[in-house]
Amino acid sequence: MKRGMKMEPLYYQTPYVKEFDAIVTACRPVKHGFEVELSQTGFYPEGGGQPYDMGILGGAHVTAVHDVKGEIVHYTDAPLAVGETVTGEINWDRRFQNMQGHSGEHLVSGLIHAKYGYDNVGFHMGSEEITIDQNGTHTWDELLEIEKKANRMIWENLEIYAGFPSQEELAKMDYRSKKELTGDIRIVSIPNGDTCACCGTHVAKTGEIGLVKFLTMIHYKGGVRISLLCGEEAVMDYEKKREELQKISVFLSAKAGKTADAVEKLKNELMQTQAKLSETSRKL
Repeated sequence: MKRGMKMEPLYYQTPYVKEFDAIVTACRPVKHGFEVELSQTGFYPEGGGQPYDMGILGGAHVTAVHDVKGEIVHYTDAPLAVGETVTGEINWDRRFQNMQGHSGEHLVSGLIHAKYGYDNVGFHMGSEEITIDQNGTHTWDELLEIEKKANRMIWENLEIYAGFPSQEELAKMDYRSKKELTGDIRIVSIPNGDTCACCGTHVAKTGEIGLVKFLTMIHYKGGVRISLLCGEEAVMDYEKKREELQKISVFLSAKAGKTADAVEKLKNELMQTQAKLSETSRKL
């Protein structure tokens, strides 16, 4: 990611900023609220596949944040007085989940690139899952090996670097990037895991990612699209599926680990019943 801001935002100085004070430098009415600019901000704007932050700003709700020509614009549901000092409160649960997910994506993409040489050509953090588009194909077993290695590195609790190295340091780095970049470039690096140009927010250590779990893989545009979850969202997804499996096991009177066998037995019995019904109907 190239440095293009007038000042380095607070979320680059420390992605763990939860609350900050700033002066309102502009406030303009727009169709669905107001556009607010600040002297400094900890709110992350949408970019690099990562969603924007939300929260409270001077009593107004921040509904979206965007980088507009190098200026970070906060969209609020109420006006703020220009020149007033306001307090920003970031929705920390949302921010930290995004930090976990973005850091987990880097780790996975870096390991895939190192082993198979494939590039991450598309990345999106959605409300239900994270998707990564790779320009090469995998088997599911190959992905599970990547998942295992990623989780081992998470448990090693490795330091994650995020910053703007000098031009001399940058020239010595072999880093991933979706496009050619010049000038000051922000690098995010995980030891033996990934080095990538990135504008997102990340956790300080891999242990804070908590967990990486692949959900599905489909063939997409000559490569594959991988869906995954990280951290708390992966744990909550597991709990949701555990609850569903528990309900199914009760319906089938089968142990949780035997539900597939019970479903297959039920399917075979149903097919036999349908065959008998068809024969009876034919005779009638």
